[in-house]
Amino acid sequence: MSTRIYNSPFELSNESLWVVGFVCLAYFAFILSFGFLFGRFSKNTNDFFFSGQKFPFWVVGASMIATSIGSYSFLKYSQQGYLTGMSSAMSYTNDWFVTPFFLFGWLPIIYLSKVHSVPEYFERRFNRTARYISLVIILFYMFFYIGYNLFTIGLAIQAILKVKLIISLPIVSCILASYVTLGGQTAVIMTDLIQGLILYFIGFLLIGAGLYYVGGLYEWWYWLPESHRLPFVHLTENKSFNTIGLFWGEAIAGSIAFAFLNQGFIMRFLSTRSVEEGRKAAVLNVIVSLPSAAIIVGAVGWIGKSIMMKMGTEFPGALAIEQNTYNVFLIVAWESLKQSSILFGIVVAALLAALMSTIDTLINASAAIGVYDLYKPLIKQNASEKHYLKVAKVLSLLVCFLGFCLAFVFINMKGSLMAIHYKGIMIIIPAIVSTLFVGVFWKSMTSTAAIVAMLLGSSASLLSLAYPSILDPVAAFIGADYEPNGAYIYVRAVFGIAFTVSLCFLVSLFTKPKDEQEIEGLTVWSIAKAYDSYKGAKANFRKGKPQTNLNYLINNKIKDGYVAISKNIAEAMAAEVGDLIFIEDKRWWLAGLRSAHLKVESICPKTNSCIQFNHNEFIRGQFVAQRELRAEKLL
Repeated sequence: MSTRIYNSPFELSNESLWVVGFVCLAYFAFILSFGFLFGRFSKNTNDFFFSGQKFPFWVVGASMIATSIGSYSFLKYSQQGYLTGMSSAMSYTNDWFVTPFFLFGWLPIIYLSKVHSVPEYFERRFNRTARYISLVIILFYMFFYIGYNLFTIGLAIQAILKVKLIISLPIVSCILASYVTLGGQTAVIMTDLIQGLILYFIGFLLIGAGLYYVGGLYEWWYWLPESHRLPFVHLTENKSFNTIGLFWGEAIAGSIAFAFLNQGFIMRFLSTRSVEEGRKAAVLNVIVSLPSAAIIVGAVGWIGKSIMMKMGTEFPGALAIEQNTYNVFLIVAWESLKQSSILFGIVVAALLAALMSTIDTLINASAAIGVYDLYKPLIKQNASEKHYLKVAKVLSLLVCFLGFCLAFVFINMKGSLMAIHYKGIMIIIPAIVSTLFVGVFWKSMTSTAAIVAMLLGSSASLLSLAYPSILDPVAAFIGADYEPNGAYIYVRAVFGIAFTVSLCFLVSLFTKPKDEQEIEGLTVWSIAKAYDSYKGAKANFRKGKPQTNLNYLINNKIKDGYVAISKNIAEAMAAEVGDLIFIEDKRWWLAGLRSAHLKVESICPKTNSCIQFNHNEFIRGQFVAQRELRAEKLL
């Protein structure tokens, strides 16, 4: 089945096309202005890539709904929901496996070690060679997703507005480049927060409209085939979508890659104000954002199946759906909304929101890798923050342009969107995610093992394309019948993982690992020491209470990066000299945008609700004169 669509699956009148186009342009203008608004909060590379690590958990967790849903998600999972039913939610509800490893292993390691990128972690954990091997693989992974997202939104725009890819893709790319380049991570997170709310609204609007169209909940459930009501599909029967494949492809390879490898995902959690806030955001993502996303992107396909079972050829979009199930989302949305051009325009805007909320994260993340792993260590090591900020913005533009070019690579690919997605990802990720995972949780893994595992593991995955018979033993072991000329694409993930993990352990047995002191704080076995290293002194885990309604004084005798607090505040927060304090404008809805991380320089004997810092910190924190503050001890 070709995913290319050159004709609209339904005919819109010229008036409707203008209305839909106007709604989309209005949405673009809104998002651009919103992104530019937050551009003023990016003063250095830490702000540009990590938002100054200011955000509370609820901002990051809520913004993840938009990051988790790409433009392809509505189309791909609605198509899958139509074909296999409620089991389409499996792709969004299998992160239970990796979440504990992320919460108590990877997140505190990468946060407390102050690592800027995954390749940088590879160098510190192993060596420089491992860093640049991982860099190449990760860039393939990131650019694959950028090109894939741009390609799918181009198809949607082409199908609806009859605008060719060569016209629509440059426009979308320029809009993305504009607000990401000017606003950085802060603009990305805040626009994703708004776009997440839009996606919630549109998703549940379509679900309500679709249920009303089919006749209500009872009618939907009655006409939904029994096979489509099951939460899991057959273990191996469907070669392109099966439970064993989803487990190894998504729950193992996919989820580990997203949590441990996806630079954009990691940077989102590194934008929280502390490890604890990052953990809360991750839990919120798994419990709320991902299950909600599964319903939002798959339910239209479930409803579409019931409509087709009930109405058959009487359904206006039946022929278009039968010709290509890729059309399910657009057809059901158009018909269930009673062919309302305005409402349908909002749905198309939601597709654009899904596109931008995924790609903006990837663009920002790719630029971060460019700065921290290429430009800074290899080209100009000791430049000013202002210089690196300019480089970051230039790289953001370059990444957007490259993503635009790569989108055209997908045009001639055959198969469902799900198949195209997995064919690429299951070649790229198994070797590197396995190497990274073993390195984090096994301190005896050696640098040589990491290099050999990534090189040979990736080579073996590529080799399996030319010689698929090497996958037969793995397929037999997991109870699957691999078809070289078929669509069973998940076996490659199992093969890549098994082969790479074996290399990690085998090579480590015959080579020498680093001294434990060299990798302190870089494995799960030394996280406690990572807290001390992050603070620069013994961590203070005594529980205290955040203090609000605090006044401040500007005292230029206090050094940059430090704060003086009164005795009663110190006692209430259980804070000591040298502890890290997070100070922010007390207005909760600002979500830490006006804030600063400072160390306690001294504790004043006076008992008043007053803190003191110098004018430089007042400017850096972008505080507002006469506004009361809130203070919280971090470590």
